[in-house]
Amino acid sequence: MPTLRRLSVIRAAALVLLLLPPATGFSAAPPPSDVLADESPAAFSLVPGRDPDGWNFLLEPYAWSPGLYGQIGLKDLPVAQMNQSPVDILKTLDWGLFVRGEARRGRWGLLGDGFFAQFSTSADPGQGLYRNITTLSQQSMVSLALAYRVLTDRRFFVDVYAGGRYNYLGASASADVNRAGVEALSEGIIDRAIAKLGPRLLARYPGLKNVPASTLQQAKELGVTKLSDRIEEKLPKHVEADRWWIDPIVGLRGQVNFTRWLFAAAQADAGGFGAGSQVTVNTQATIGVNFSRNIGLEAGYRYMYIDYDKDNFLYDVNMPGVFAGLIFKF
Repeated sequence: MPTLRRLSVIRAAALVLLLLPPATGFSAAPPPSDVLADESPAAFSLVPGRDPDGWNFLLEPYAWSPGLYGQIGLKDLPVAQMNQSPVDILKTLDWGLFVRGEARRGRWGLLGDGFFAQFSTSADPGQGLYRNITTLSQQSMVSLALAYRVLTDRRFFVDVYAGGRYNYLGASASADVNRAGVEALSEGIIDRAIAKLGPRLLARYPGLKNVPASTLQQAKELGVTKLSDRIEEKLPKHVEADRWWIDPIVGLRGQVNFTRWLFAAAQADAGGFGAGSQVTVNTQATIGVNFSRNIGLEAGYRYMYIDYDKDNFLYDVNMPGVFAGLIFKF
């Protein structure tokens, strides 16, 4: 009986110990809430930094291979119809430099984007007087804009921005004269003159009827040669021109962070409004990957349109093409 009583006491004591909370000295203290927040997976921001009021910077050298579709006209040369694919442009690209950057503090940011490129292109003038027009083009653009972050969250942001875009276009064009086309034009002019004035000449000079046909043909050929020489001499064969202007621009851009590593970005702006070009449009959409808080890569599509037509200089072109950039954030 005493043995049973001892067993009952031991069981009761064990039950009490199981029901009691663990002693404070042996319990693991819960981690502070800020530690948990710091360890939770947060999406990388476009410009990293724990201090939202501190300065953050971004530098992105990039490559852009646009096509060239539209019209280019220089002075007295005929307007050249451009139909160059991105692959064609890459073949004719002499060299280029492309880079964009950003400085941000809080909700405010300063955005910069610029490129300089030189192309050598060949185009069909679309008429018989010229065989070919070869153009050497230099193009540069520098954009500077002030941005304000209207929406911000760990997973996305939206900025509005406004500023200006400096444009420079320099081109020299050389045209090869098509002698056969010039002679065909001259012969047509002389034939129309003969058809119109021939009856009057015969009426005034009846003796022309007695001139052998071979002599008249020789006279006509001589006239075609002389007129062709004069026309070819007057045709422009080489011109150079350059223009620069500044377009006001307004735009919108944003980014969505799908994970800490994967994001999508887009932007669009419009400008010109007759201040420089009649209208200019710039749009871009990319998918990117963050390798770390300081290095990322994005790739996608960029499209620009420029409509400039002033002072006998026409540049009305669409430029769509693939875009890729390496991002450095600090």
